[in-house]
Amino acid sequence: MQKIFNSNIFDQPAFWMLVSGLFALSITLSAVFGISAWLLLAGILFILSLILLVKRPFLLLCLLIIARMSLDYSAEYFTFTFFDISISLSQLLGIGVAILGIINIITHRKALWNFQLSVPFLILFLWGSFTLTYSLASYSTLYELLRLFDLFALGFLAYTAIQKTADFKKLLLTFFISGILPTAFAIYQWVLGIGIQDEAFSVPRIFGTFSHPNVFSLYLFSLIVFACLYFLVFVRAPHPNQIQTNLSPKELLLLGLLGVLALMLFFTYARVAWIALFVFAFLLSLFRFRKLLIPLIILPLVLFTFSQNFQERVLESFTRRPDSSIVWRQNLWHDVVTNSIQDGNFWLGSGMNTFPLVSENLRGISFGSNDPHNDFVKFFVEGGALGLAVYVLYLISISFILLKNYFHNREQPPLHLAFFILILFFFTLELASLSDNVFKNTPVLWLFFIALSGLLALAQKEKLTFISDKK
Repeated sequence: MQKIFNSNIFDQPAFWMLVSGLFALSITLSAVFGISAWLLLAGILFILSLILLVKRPFLLLCLLIIARMSLDYSAEYFTFTFFDISISLSQLLGIGVAILGIINIITHRKALWNFQLSVPFLILFLWGSFTLTYSLASYSTLYELLRLFDLFALGFLAYTAIQKTADFKKLLLTFFISGILPTAFAIYQWVLGIGIQDEAFSVPRIFGTFSHPNVFSLYLFSLIVFACLYFLVFVRAPHPNQIQTNLSPKELLLLGLLGVLALMLFFTYARVAWIALFVFAFLLSLFRFRKLLIPLIILPLVLFTFSQNFQERVLESFTRRPDSSIVWRQNLWHDVVTNSIQDGNFWLGSGMNTFPLVSENLRGISFGSNDPHNDFVKFFVEGGALGLAVYVLYLISISFILLKNYFHNREQPPLHLAFFILILFFFTLELASLSDNVFKNTPVLWLFFIALSGLLALAQKEKLTFISDKK
C-alpha cells in the first residue's frame, strides 16, 4: 500500500485541485439530493486522513490533536442523526479515529507487542467488555469502550509515528497550538464576563471551547505541565536544575505562555485544578528547584489576601452549606454507593459508564449533574469490587511503566527528566480524580497518553539525542 503513495502528492497542485473539486461536488450534491453537506465533508476529510495515515502519520496525529481540542463547544450547534441517534462532531471524530486506529494497528501489528501501554488498556477493555453482558445501558458501555479504544489507538499512532527527538518537540508545539482557540475563547469570555454561573459563587467561570470550566481547567493544567517539560528538557537542557536570569527570547515566550495559561486557569475558579497545579509545582520545585519553594508557598497567601474571589472559593471548601459543591459531591457519593450495595451490585456493579444513569434513576435531575466527580467511586458503582480492583490495577500498571522508564533512562538525563515530569503529572491527575471526572476528561487523556507513547518510542531508539533549543 505504501508504494501507491511514493510520490509526494501533497506538493502537487493537481492534488489540491482535486480536493477543491470534491468540496465543490459535496456542496452540489447536498443542494440537488438534499444530502447533508457536513456529512459529505466528513467523508472527504476521512479519505484525506487515510492518505495522511499512510503518507504522513505524524502530521495526521498533529491535525487530530488540534481539531479535537476545539470540538466540544460545537456540540451545541452541530449534530448528526443516524437511526434516531444524535452524534456530535467530537463523537464523529472518535468514530473516525477508531477506524484509522484499526488500520494503523493492522499495518504495524509487529510493533504492537513492544507497545507497553497495551497491558493497561487491555485490562480495562476486557473488564468493560465483560460488563457489557449485564450493563444497564449497553449503548453507553459501547461508547465508553470506543473512547477507550480511541485513546489506545492515538497512543499507538504516536508510538509508531514518532521516530526522532525533533518529532517529539513538534508534538509538544502541537499541544500549544491546540490551545490557541480554546484560550482565545476563554479570554473573550473573561473580558465580557461570559461563563458558567455556580449557585454558590457569584462570578462567571470561563470554559473556553469546552463543556465545563473543570474540563477546561485541567486541560490548561496539562498545557502548563507540557510547557514546563518543553522548557526544562529542550530549552534548559544543558543546566536543567539551575535558575538563570539571562533569558533568551524563546524562554521569555515560553514564560509568557505559562503566564497566560495560569491566568486563564485561575479564572476558571476550579479548585481541583488549582490544587493539582500547586501540588505539581511544589513537587517539581522540591526535587529540582528548591529556591522556588518559598515564593510558591507565599503565592496562595497573597491571592487569598488580595483576591476576594479566590478567598471565597477557598472558604467555601471549609463550609457545610447545603449549596456547597463539596457537600453536594459527598451526598452524591453516599447516595449512589449505598444504593448500589443495597441493589446487590457490590461485586460486579451496573456496567461500564452507567454511573450517570444510576444516579439519575436515584436522585433525578433536580440536584444538578449526575457525573460521579470521583473516579474511584465511579468504578465501584459501575464495576463493584471487581471494577474498583481493575481500576487500581490499571493505575498500578501505568505507574509501573512510568517508573520503569524513569529508572531505565538514568543515563539519558533529558529523557530521565521528561519521564519524571510525566510521573508528577500522572500523580496529580489521580489526586484530582478524587474530586473530579478525570477518567472522562478526554482532552487531557489524549495529551497524556500521546505524550507518554511518544516518550516510550524515543526510549526504545538505539541512538537518542536531545538537543537544546538555546543558542
